[in-house]
Amino acid sequence: MLIETLEKQLALHKSLLGLSYAKKSAIKENKMDELNRIVRDEQKHVSAVSILEKQRTASTAASVSDQLASLSEEDQAQAAQLRDELVQVMQELKEANDLNAELLDQSLQFVHLQLDLLAPPDSGNYAPEGDQEGPSSGPVFDSKA
Repeated sequence: MLIETLEKQLALHKSLLGLSYAKKSAIKENKMDELNRIVRDEQKHVSAVSILEKQRTASTAASVSDQLASLSEEDQAQAAQLRDELVQVMQELKEANDLNAELLDQSLQFVHLQLDLLAPPDSGNYAPEGDQEGPSSGPVFDSKA
């Protein structure tokens, strides 16, 4: 049971890693529809991983390392290999997600910069004391003179 669960978790995490790389491309190419689709897929994967983890811990609250002791030597070796591979994939996934978060942050900063350049500073008609600032907005040419 432990080996099957680890295999399923490994497959899901590898799929998540692939989605993370696809997300990086979508962010770089500014494909928001694709990014939304990827995020929905990621949420499904995370739910599945959560369900698998609950199944694994349902019988015992012991960690994978603790559960290895109850297996045969052959199964211990296979489970240990799966565990190590899962840890490696999770590390790659963390790095990819950190990079994606940084790319999104930079994109957001760029959008804010563009908005700041396009929007003029807010200038009211009156100073805080109630006095007018600068020339009035009336006509510049006085026809009575």
